[in-house]
Amino acid sequence: MITADGLDHPISLKLCKRLNRFFEALSILSSLQTACGRNSQFTATSDTSVSEESHSRTLECFINKLAQTCDNKRHGPTVTSLAIVRPPDKLLYAFASNQRSHEDNEEARGFVFSILHYVNQVCAEPCFRDDECSTVFRHVLRNILNFNHERIQHYRQSLLERLDQCLRDCERCTSEQSKFVHSLGVWTRNEARLMSLDTSLKAVLLPIQQIALLPSDEPTEDDGVSSTSSKNEELVRAATALRQSPAFNDIVDKGKAGKIDESQHWCELQHFIGRLASYFRATQAILGARKSHPELFAMEGLEIHFIDSSKPIPNPMNAFQAGLPPTQRDTVRSAHAIISRMTSDKGKQEVYQQYADELQRCGLDDLIAKQCRKKTFRPIAHSEVLLLEWLRSEFAEETHSIPFYSGVKYIGCSKPTCRLCEYYFAAHSSGVRVRPPHRNVYPNWVVPDVLVEGETSQYKARMIDAVLGRVRDDVFMALREKVSERKRFDSNTYSSQPTYESLADISDDLDDLVSQVGGILIASRSRISCAEVRSNMRIGDDAWSVVAQNDETDEDNDGGVLMFTGRNMRSKDYLDV
Repeated sequence: MITADGLDHPISLKLCKRLNRFFEALSILSSLQTACGRNSQFTATSDTSVSEESHSRTLECFINKLAQTCDNKRHGPTVTSLAIVRPPDKLLYAFASNQRSHEDNEEARGFVFSILHYVNQVCAEPCFRDDECSTVFRHVLRNILNFNHERIQHYRQSLLERLDQCLRDCERCTSEQSKFVHSLGVWTRNEARLMSLDTSLKAVLLPIQQIALLPSDEPTEDDGVSSTSSKNEELVRAATALRQSPAFNDIVDKGKAGKIDESQHWCELQHFIGRLASYFRATQAILGARKSHPELFAMEGLEIHFIDSSKPIPNPMNAFQAGLPPTQRDTVRSAHAIISRMTSDKGKQEVYQQYADELQRCGLDDLIAKQCRKKTFRPIAHSEVLLLEWLRSEFAEETHSIPFYSGVKYIGCSKPTCRLCEYYFAAHSSGVRVRPPHRNVYPNWVVPDVLVEGETSQYKARMIDAVLGRVRDDVFMALREKVSERKRFDSNTYSSQPTYESLADISDDLDDLVSQVGGILIASRSRISCAEVRSNMRIGDDAWSVVAQNDETDEDNDGGVLMFTGRNMRSKDYLDV
């Protein structure tokens, strides 16, 4: 047994070695993601459309969206997963979050209860309406926005910053095109099209900028109606109108074209519009679920339970390497040394060490060392995995015995699944499904109760090894291809790309949108045309950036790479594979 710094009990040498191998492979993969990463256009697949969606897909969309409404803080602590199970005596909404305190859990539980109770109550009334213009829809949307006030304020401010950059970009492009045409003395069809597009986009973005500029401080009640909620609702509806318009595709195209320093703010504008619009979509999903699954809202026998979040473990690599002098620690953390322990094939070692040498110009070893030294490198169990293992222990050792509601073996989440959680569920024998992944890698990831040894040790070792095998494969692929998948944002914001037949079509579509968004600004009580929104919106379309590990991938960048410190560790013990 080994006594490791930061742990309140000794752990076996076998577990120490296994975790060291896991985290050193994870640290090099994370460093490769930085050294040779690409800002991937990979997106998780959307839910199916209304005409194609199945019973289970409708339910999964509701689960994801309800989880999203609970993820009310940035940087990952409130990333929330949800499973709905039906034991014989009740209907259980089981939630788990990355790092929620007991008090935060109780607050979130109260929020979920209030939403479910209100929807159940008003749906029982005669002449009930739940369309996007109804009082019920507005009440649910505003309550969601109030609970997510911190996020909405961040999105509002970020949207304003990107709008300012994009509007200046439109001005610059229009000016440059005008000068170019003047120098030629003739208008080309392409120049006319581009100039018209920039002018029209500016006309679309200016009204949204005015709405976003409205002050929005902490929610304050005024005669039972929050003025802040009203302003936030206007912003969300304006973002929804833009998100569902053909003009949004022009914003997407702007992000794909032009100079890198210009296209990034268009990409980020696309993201924040999608984030705001996703709350409108969440409200639709909740009210839609009441129609298709009314029993989910019957309060009798309904229980809402938030399980405790995991406790962060100490930096694992420091603890495991405490027996090594500082100079030797840097040596064993080099890409060469780690690769030599990832495979026993000498030929393979040499080939991939050469690949690593090529990446030293990107500072690969320095990135690994930096990752390993981070004070914030304290792994936690992610909410999806934490919830799966809680269900497994609560209901049955054999996961197929878990009484999932309607037989749908699904754990939803407020954000797409990270790469390590994806590998964990793929290796699990349960067949429980999760959201499609965004492929980002977070070093602050660990199996639940990993340091508790006993009856479940063999099971946990098998799961760690399964994920480790996939991580090593990814390391070798990244070294070989000099590329590692990652996304700038880990929530989904993407759209289809319709084609336009003529310049007149573009102008007409943008003119319609200007009128629609302008109407929201002119009259705070006016609403988006329900028919227009409904005609463009698909119940299962999760393209509206749905939410999970963080808003941006770099929000986990200060999460560090895991290390442990064991005082009784010998150099030979550490270096043995």
